[in-house]
Amino acid sequence: MLDNFREWVSDNLRYILLGLAGILLLVIAFFAVRLISSLGSPRETEPEAVQVTEASTENETAASTDARLVSDQADILEWATQFYTARANKDYDTLAGLCETFDETARASVEAQDALVESYSNIMTYSKPGLTEGSYYVYVYFDATLTDIATPAPSLREFYLITNEEGNLVWANNTSDEQQALIEQYRTDDDVQALVEDVNTKYQQAIDSDEALKNLLESGTSSGSTSEGDQTGESESGTTEDGSAVTGTQTGTMQTTTTVNVRGTPSADGTLYGVVTTGTTVEVLENLDSGWSQIRYTTNGTTIEGYVMTQYLTSAG
Repeated sequence: MLDNFREWVSDNLRYILLGLAGILLLVIAFFAVRLISSLGSPRETEPEAVQVTEASTENETAASTDARLVSDQADILEWATQFYTARANKDYDTLAGLCETFDETARASVEAQDALVESYSNIMTYSKPGLTEGSYYVYVYFDATLTDIATPAPSLREFYLITNEEGNLVWANNTSDEQQALIEQYRTDDDVQALVEDVNTKYQQAIDSDEALKNLLESGTSSGSTSEGDQTGESESGTTEDGSAVTGTQTGTMQTTTTVNVRGTPSADGTLYGVVTTGTTVEVLENLDSGWSQIRYTTNGTTIEGYVMTQYLTSAG
């Protein structure tokens, strides 16, 4: 029987080898396909996986930084540069195009503020998102060179910018209640307060180094001490926008005569609690001999007590 098997194998060896070769080729082909698939799949899917991961990271980053100050965003910086270049050049036609509204009253206000300003330099912007797409809460920093004064005055100016129908940024200089509420909210943020503190420090250093600058700013006649919203530190002038004296000796309901910082203690070095704008009604709790008053006011449903300089308060209504 074994001899018969051997004889059969001998007679059919060629066919057996061909069969084994075929099977071997099939096995090699199978594993080759598996290998090519395993090598090819990552190359095909990896870009998509990386793209999704990167997109997720970007979205998370954007969400976490939406409310943080962004420095020198290109379109905002361009707007600020055009705005202050136009002011320095008394180019009121350009200014009109950079503002949502610019009537004769607005022009007269700008003319009065810029009367002693020769130029604006070192312009920088810090922004946060507004209520709608294309709108921004913005602080503009600049150094104002005043007539016959060697040392520039550091200043910080607040704006609410919107994108108009033509797709251009403009200053919404008549803010709605909703926009104003957002501004009030942002004013209490740590990064905004840190920025204001930094500019206050620069301002104090500037007036300490230049007696002429100090005297001019304290006279209440320069653009740095108007009530349009410039944050140039607490000066010691005792005049309102129209030049009348402010006594600020009474308690009870009063109004602010300019945009003023609210401090946690009666000192320019006190913690910044917030900022109140011109015409804000506050309750004066106490007047101090140091020239400061303790006030109470409510913003966005939150009652805040702090200190402002008495000279920036006047009788309400």
